[in-house]
Amino acid sequence: MNIAILLALAFLNPAQERDTHLQRSVDAWVAMWNSYDLDQVDRLFVTDETVSYFSSEYEGLIEGIEALRQHHHGFGFRTGGVATGSRLWLEDVTVRWEGDSAVVMAQWLFARADAEGPPQQGPVTFVFVPRGESFRILHAHFANAPVG
Repeated sequence: MNIAILLALAFLNPAQERDTHLQRSVDAWVAMWNSYDLDQVDRLFVTDETVSYFSSEYEGLIEGIEALRQHHHGFGFRTGGVATGSRLWLEDVTVRWEGDSAVVMAQWLFARADAEGPPQQGPVTFVFVPRGESFRILHAHFANAPVG
């Protein structure tokens, strides 16, 4: 390895490295939704009873990893994933750091493979907490955009 590369690695900006790890976690969450891979729930969320989730489809707070697994299973997620042809993506992403944790706010959009017309959409907020070299979702809150 040449000296320029070694020097560049030695002076990596910690904030840039943190942002890169967070972006990988956000991208992995989007990939989970597009693959419907239930196994990814345990890789992306905090895996104990502190994890919580507000769904845009159901009332009430979902608490604990087992309830969160069941919630995703109810959406059609399966071990190893399922090809659905549906697509989810995020737009207008804003990140706010609070210490080592991040609040990620965005617009989610979801186009069902079998639906015509504009995609479903609404706001989403994630609270990501550090876990080793990556981040995990401690809390997520989804809502639907008002119609009209």
